Amino acid sequence: MSRYFAAERAESVLFLACAVAAAVVSAALVALRSPYRAMAGPLIALGLVQVVVGGTIFLRTPGQVARLGRQLRSSPSAYQAEEAARMRRVLRSLVLYKRIEIGLLAIGLALASIEGYGRTLYAVGMGLMLEAGLMLFLDLRAERRGHRYLQMVKALG
Repeated sequence: MSRYFAAERAESVLFLACAVAAAVVSAALVALRSPYRAMAGPLIALGLVQVVVGGTIFLRTPGQVARLGRQLRSSPSAYQAEEAARMRRVLRSLVLYKRIEIGLLAIGLALASIEGYGRTLYAVGMGLMLEAGLMLFLDLRAERRGHRYLQMVKALG
């Protein structure tokens, strides 16, 4: 359990770092009046999602680990039932997030591929692909980690 939540918390820091990087790149693109400054829109929008997700996981995890540890010690069967149900919900959510991220990747690719509309659509498309691809990568890792943790929880019974 502790390894799973330590990895979740570490990945939440990575989400936050990506959001900071997106903000810095966006600010630079706008400040330098780059022809690709339209990329800042998707970078900031998805960076805000990363702040919310990363911040929530980072702040929630220590208390969650403490509560689950107490529950595991006092009532392993309750821990197993509740945590298995929670993880099934988490994994279902990750499937939805992956679908959204793949959709954003496809939209980004389509926008970046449209010729004749200049750099604006290209930049927006590249920003979408960058952020959605990064989030998809991190969510695929989280899903894999979640499946391993769920198997461990089920094995307690």
